[in-house]
Amino acid sequence: MGETWTIGELAEHAARALRDGAAPLSGRVRDVPGERLIRWYTTIGLLDPPLTRRGRVARYGRRHLLQLVAVKRLQAAGRSIADIQAALAGATDRTLEETASLPAAPPAAPVVPAPVPPSVATAAERPASANGATGGRGRFWAERPAADSGNAPAKAGDPVIVTGISLGGGVRLVWDGGRVPSEEDVQAVLAAAGPLLAVLTERELT
Repeated sequence: MGETWTIGELAEHAARALRDGAAPLSGRVRDVPGERLIRWYTTIGLLDPPLTRRGRVARYGRRHLLQLVAVKRLQAAGRSIADIQAALAGATDRTLEETASLPAAPPAAPVVPAPVPPSVATAAERPASANGATGGRGRFWAERPAADSGNAPAKAGDPVIVTGISLGGGVRLVWDGGRVPSEEDVQAVLAAAGPLLAVLTERELT
């Protein structure tokens, strides 16, 4: 898994990386991400959920650092939160490294995956014929949104915008198509999600 950090340590690493970077952030953007901002970024899906959580202590890894610094770099360039959500949806570590201007991690030792019985293979892992389609959809979050979706009707083969909002407790709301939510949209969805999260918690599904 590599080195992991608490949320406070993650904020310190991100602040150090941003100080060592090139262009400073504008006056309207907070240059040093704090713990509260990290939690909010996680809520709206800009950061992945913590790697592990033991009690109230969450642990974060290198990908979280890449995501956090990449977000601040794009904010420094004048990009809105909605634009950044679209730009980083499904981003690979390599893309995040380039956006964050951070060096690549040293290569890890190869890991040979255990064989998966055909009976438990996921839809994305089965051949295209097994899914009843001529082409596979690929992994979750792997498809990047089109540069300009506009209002034109979708055509076969067009990329699909996959949007998600982390509701907390390991629950994420995901939908295909439509526009990228604004910060007001995200707050409205989070407010409306309270009853759903209460039911999931009551039934021990989170």
